[in-house]
Amino acid sequence: MNQLWEKLKSLFMKQQGETTQEEKKIVVGSKGKNQKLKPLHYFIVILGIGIAIMILTDFLRVEKDQPLGFGDIGSEAPGPSGGDSTSQVLGGSPTTDVIAEYENIYETQLRDILASVVGVGEVEVMVNLESTPELVVEKNRNIRSSTNQEMDKEKATRNQNDQSRDEQVVIVQGGKQDAPVIVKTLKPKIRGVLVVAKGADNIQVKAWITEAVQKVLDVPAYKISILPKKG
Repeated sequence: MNQLWEKLKSLFMKQQGETTQEEKKIVVGSKGKNQKLKPLHYFIVILGIGIAIMILTDFLRVEKDQPLGFGDIGSEAPGPSGGDSTSQVLGGSPTTDVIAEYENIYETQLRDILASVVGVGEVEVMVNLESTPELVVEKNRNIRSSTNQEMDKEKATRNQNDQSRDEQVVIVQGGKQDAPVIVKTLKPKIRGVLVVAKGADNIQVKAWITEAVQKVLDVPAYKISILPKKG
């Protein structure tokens, strides 16, 4: 920008020095006296227009190349719940919802089964899950093994076995996005089960309740608590 200004300035001084006396004449009209625009005036007008165009061009280029700030990134619309988008990316809220949904399903099924057991009256069930269902995906496994024979200073030979294993998840191309091939789904791990039922003070009824919970949810007896319900 400075070099361009110096060139324009030198050109302006040169034009001013070369102005002749003939270019300074005044043309007088028949009814009035008007000055004719000098070449110097044309040069000044063109120079002003050029400077204005350069300033406008630089301003537009700066506005276009300006990077987005943190405020623009943070202005993205929140998720359906209106909460923090970070927690949704990390999977905090959806994971909790899935666990709660599975707990409700297990509690309802177990309550219906225990209510039909002989000697069991009103029953309340609480199931505490440790995790969500686990998806087992298909993988392409490539195992490579090699045997190297080495000889030490005493000319004794020994074999060294090297083994490498490479696994890649099998991906199926779908309509909108790719998805892994699911081999099977493992049920959520159960942390504990609490059963409060009328008739649980009877030893035989309590044994039946414990056996039913073990068979239905596949949990060991030490994770099951059976309590009698008052009333």
